[in-house]
Amino acid sequence: MSDSKPDPGVFLVKGDTVSIPSLTMSVNEQGEIEASPVYLHIGIDMTAYWLDIAYKHLLATETAHKKLMQAKEEKDNEKISRYLKKESIAGMQSIMSAGIALDAYYASVKEHVDIPQATIDIWRDKSTARYKQISEVLRVGFRLKPESSKSLRDILKQNFKFRDKAVHPSPGTAAPLLHAELNKVTDWRYATFRFYNAKAIYGLSLSIVFKTSIKKDSRVGDGLKAFCEKLIPRIKPLERKWKRRFGDLL
Repeated sequence: MSDSKPDPGVFLVKGDTVSIPSLTMSVNEQGEIEASPVYLHIGIDMTAYWLDIAYKHLLATETAHKKLMQAKEEKDNEKISRYLKKESIAGMQSIMSAGIALDAYYASVKEHVDIPQATIDIWRDKSTARYKQISEVLRVGFRLKPESSKSLRDILKQNFKFRDKAVHPSPGTAAPLLHAELNKVTDWRYATFRFYNAKAIYGLSLSIVFKTSIKKDSRVGDGLKAFCEKLIPRIKPLERKWKRRFGDLL
């Protein structure tokens, strides 16, 4: 291990958040200003990073899917097996990463939303599902109307159902499922994590983050607005990539 000292100062990257958690100043009897030591805290919002990771895995899923469809046309079972696995593995990672992005977004938004302690206690005592907590925080923070709130809740429920299948895989055997595009009944994982589902999950996840963060509502708190203003420039490139390749977000 090197005994050299680190370079002076703190190295920051564009987009990092810096705060000073505590600073006290006073004037002593001699009229001199006395201040406590200054300690920096640094934070990184991971929402955009995980959305980018999920998108890269989605592209890998798409590539594997196209090769799978070609193998289907060729009736080459060896290639079908190879690309069925590749599609599923990449799709699983895309779905999982999209779920983590939503978790990261929720954690950041929650810092700026006043949720009653009684509600938080109920969530803890009843082990309230993650998607319900996220939908409530976004509803309150962005002042969503009932119709939008219900749609958000339904989408989150679906997305986290798929995410949980990736993060908490069931051991042993289970009933097979139909891989619709391949038109073959196979292991449920190949059917569940295929490109069609990965694309839907990622697109909806990106849409939730993008459309709430750009929402214009005078009732949204200043802290949340400031957070979104910093996030939007990091999300827009992903929205443009999606639009060029797959069309408008839902």
